[in-house]
Amino acid sequence: MNLKTAKKLFAILLMLMPFVLSAQEDYTKYESLYPGCVDDAGSTIYYPNKWPADLELPVFPGGDIELTRFVNQNIEYPDVVDSVTVDSLGNETQHRAKGVVLVGFYVDRCGRTRNHQIVQSVNEAYDKEALRIMENLPVFKPGALYGERVKVGLIVPVHFTRSQMPKNPNEGEYYYEDGEEYYYDESYY
Repeated sequence: MNLKTAKKLFAILLMLMPFVLSAQEDYTKYESLYPGCVDDAGSTIYYPNKWPADLELPVFPGGDIELTRFVNQNIEYPDVVDSVTVDSLGNETQHRAKGVVLVGFYVDRCGRTRNHQIVQSVNEAYDKEALRIMENLPVFKPGALYGERVKVGLIVPVHFTRSQMPKNPNEGEYYYEDGEEYYYDESYY
């Protein structure tokens, strides 16, 4: 490939980048897969440590990457102070607790998530937020075993990684939170 062709390809990629980055999966694509489906009959639930070899796992709309994106876009960080640091000027910075909450649930034969439970806890506030996200997951494509839809247990991690808590800066000052610049205007509050 010559330099001229490479430049053209680069220019095309730059033009398409906003569309690629803004593309989001249609989270409703499996809702109409089984119209009127009600899964109220008892049956085996295949949990992660007992998955049969031929089990087809449930599929989140768009796959695992979209599931991660869905969790990250819907997370609301509770203000849970883990520690406070003081710099040389005496300014305090509060740091949030960090950790991973593991939430277990099963996907029923209609693709809905059921029986949400904390498998690994960080703290009560984070556990509650992780459950809130998981209870609002869209409909999955259900799992299957030998061509029949089955209930499949899953465990999904919810990562709490933001470190600094928002500050209450002085009127008219700029401040930064998670890499973004904000302007504090007390009249807004």
